[in-house]
Amino acid sequence: MTPRPTGRRAGFTLTEMVVVMWGMGIALAIGAQLLVVAMRAGALGESADSRATLRGELGRAFRADAARAEAAPDKLGDAAAGPQRLLLRLAGGTVVTYEWADGKLLRTERTGGEESRRILPLGSPRARAEFPRPADGLVTLRLVETRPNGTEQVSDVSAALGGDVR
Repeated sequence: MTPRPTGRRAGFTLTEMVVVMWGMGIALAIGAQLLVVAMRAGALGESADSRATLRGELGRAFRADAARAEAAPDKLGDAAAGPQRLLLRLAGGTVVTYEWADGKLLRTERTGGEESRRILPLGSPRARAEFPRPADGLVTLRLVETRPNGTEQVSDVSAALGGDVR
């Protein structure tokens, strides 16, 4: 027995095709939105990782300078220490100066008549450096970052003059 033709062709109606295309469009829009959110999260994570790496390197360099230092005087020559400047006197007359000026952290090392300067990255354009007064043989580099909502995040890097005395 053979099936009888009913007069209808096998296939989909235009309405069915429009519904399927509409559903696929919604799925595509949701997928695109998820992709954008994932890319933003990745960029934020990468930025935070970069900032943490830069601050880690800055902390290691600061601790190394403090470990080599004999003293953190209030004044050396015409330079005075304060909230924007830290002076470290090393053995052999070398002087290392950390100074926050014009939105940059500058490290200057003077040995005899020679001077080397280097700008140290803080990892964020909204960050600034401060130097609280040394106490009990500890020097501190305070990093203050102003967040977009106006709050401040403070990170301290402290080190013992002359190295760890434990």
